Amino acid sequence: MTAAAVEGASAPRDRWAAGVVAIHWLSAATLAGLAVTGFVMSSAAEGSATRLLLSRLHTVGGFSLMLLTAARVAARLLGRPPPALPLSAWHRRGVAVAHGLLYAVVFGLGASGVATGVRSEWPSYLRGELTRAPALDAMALRAVHESLVVVLLVLVSLHVGGVALHQARAGGVLRRMLPSPR
Repeated sequence: MTAAAVEGASAPRDRWAAGVVAIHWLSAATLAGLAVTGFVMSSAAEGSATRLLLSRLHTVGGFSLMLLTAARVAARLLGRPPPALPLSAWHRRGVAVAHGLLYAVVFGLGASGVATGVRSEWPSYLRGELTRAPALDAMALRAVHESLVVVLLVLVSLHVGGVALHQARAGGVLRRMLPSPR
């Protein structure tokens, strides 16, 4: 995706470009799906078709989220953001730190997921060569992956809470990122 495509030639100046908005909401939907499949997959019977299906979906979704996040970082670096919201300096710095942590944790989740899979028989399981899911509970990287899930859920909650608080106090923040019909 080119910077011009992400930017959107006719995007109103007080909103993020349509491509950035699309990446944001696709990422949010993918993240929600990954959370659900991850929790359900972990509790499904090891030899079940449900666990295998959810494991495959989780793997594809994880790679998709990594690609979306890379595209989003590129769009933020290359695109033209809307004018800054009226925030105090410490609030603006907090928003920047929160966004940076969100990106770092998503990349950390992807890296820990890949590392957990590569260091186990998980690829053979995903190809259907094993009838039971490999035991991942003893792997330290899985513990890292699960810890990062908790951190990400906290960060997303803070992000959504911050948006809601700013919208209630000053307004205007939702309009910048909500999809709008043209």
